[in-house]
Amino acid sequence: MKNLGKNLLDSESFGGKGRHFFVDLVKAKNNEPYLQITRADYKDEQFYERSSVILFEEDFDFFVEALSMVLTRYTHGEGRPA
Repeated sequence: MKNLGKNLLDSESFGGKGRHFFVDLVKAKNNEPYLQITRADYKDEQFYERSSVILFEEDFDFFVEALSMVLTRYTHGEGRPA
């Protein structure tokens, strides 16, 4: 089992070529979960830029549905550059 922090419920990460993504399920102060998706772009060994998106539990279903719809259309050839 992963060694997760006190408020970190679950976490996955992936990346390559100077970019890394973190998908964290975190417990808020009110004990409600939220999803934090963070992208880190490494500029050099000591500096990186980081940006995050936070989704609250009431938005999980909408986010998953929207992501699924976009990826389904993409895998069926819709929305791909010519």
